[in-house]
Amino acid sequence: MTGRGVTGGGVTGRGIAGRVPKGGVATGRRILFVHDNFPGQFGALAAYLRDQGWDVAFACLPTGRRLPGVRMLTYSPHRAPGPETHPYAQPMDRAAITAQAFVRAALRARAEGWRPQVVVAHSGWGAGMFARDVFPDAAFIPYCEWWYRHPGADLAFLAALEAKTPPDSVEAAILERARNAPIALDLASADAALCPTQFQARQFPEGLRRGLTVSHDGVDTEVFRPAPPGFDRSLGGLVPEDAPVITYATRGMEPHRGFPQFMAALPRALAENPRAVVLIAGENRVAYGGSGLRKIDWKARAMEQHGLDPARVRFLGGLETARYVALLQRSDAHVYLTVPFVLSWSMLEAMSVGAPLVLSDTEPVREFADETEAWLADFTAPAIAEGIGAALAARNRPKGAAARARVTEAAALFRTLPARETLFLSRMA
Repeated sequence: MTGRGVTGGGVTGRGIAGRVPKGGVATGRRILFVHDNFPGQFGALAAYLRDQGWDVAFACLPTGRRLPGVRMLTYSPHRAPGPETHPYAQPMDRAAITAQAFVRAALRARAEGWRPQVVVAHSGWGAGMFARDVFPDAAFIPYCEWWYRHPGADLAFLAALEAKTPPDSVEAAILERARNAPIALDLASADAALCPTQFQARQFPEGLRRGLTVSHDGVDTEVFRPAPPGFDRSLGGLVPEDAPVITYATRGMEPHRGFPQFMAALPRALAENPRAVVLIAGENRVAYGGSGLRKIDWKARAMEQHGLDPARVRFLGGLETARYVALLQRSDAHVYLTVPFVLSWSMLEAMSVGAPLVLSDTEPVREFADETEAWLADFTAPAIAEGIGAALAARNRPKGAAARARVTEAAALFRTLPARETLFLSRMA
């Protein structure tokens, strides 16, 4: 890592772009969200606060995407981590370079006269590490998703599925622990910290866990709602109106999200339901796990291994929000699977829509799905196929009311915000 400081290195902050709508800053409250990938967890919350009169800004890597009425502050790291960096220090090297880019852009914003009262930053990639130093009078609240352990709950679970023992070495343990350095630095300067689920909070050391407020970022229940009257059940001619539809939505087709087990369940599910069609949304990539998992094309392997008919198992790629919502609304059996790991937004989105759910019987899932109509299945193809069959057999019955109520009560953005606002303003009184 070079010692160029925040003013060198060849990259300058791009300043704040955008305008708050006329009359939009009624409260005089200013908040900055920080996430490498706009909008991350914070899009719906940023829009809500904007509509409540907050002056909202968002700091992120350049994407070209915008949220109307929200100021955009972009940053760009001036280089990648160097290969000469010690392996144990590489996570901190990457985070520090990202943090340096954020600081340069934030200093420019500060020079232009904009200073937040609250900074909420996704923790782990580093951008918010020095937000406290740039904006010392602001409440700093990191959003903490995961604390790395060895073996992690996720990797231990995957190993157990194959009756294997997770790799055990001092080197592996050190490399995992080193990934926590940016998160620990965020927590050291935090006024409060958010964690989305109790399960994820339990991964943190007890001393740090006590400082976490467990509050899921929620979903927008007005967008993710049951199908309206006159809903197009053919999805624009994609499927017959009366066909049973099995759905699966994922960021990446990978073991962490049970993709191999889901695909292995399909031969039985399709044989038992000859008119059923499977619709899969998402990209053919691996987002989580080590290099060994990332080298495998799990989609191609599954299609070849299980002899699945492409006419009945259709891959839709990434979907825009409206098409994604329609997919969930049309579903007669929506499958969501995860190892014990970060809970996906997509599960709560499907719950909010009221889709019939077939879910993995794992800790983060049970936290939200217990006492709903969901079918909880072991992480095996036979159990998943049985769950799909049960959901399809009940597809003409009223569905999803308890799941939607659970999301609305415990996780939906608009119901959790009052508590969050109290948290955000704890240093502003």
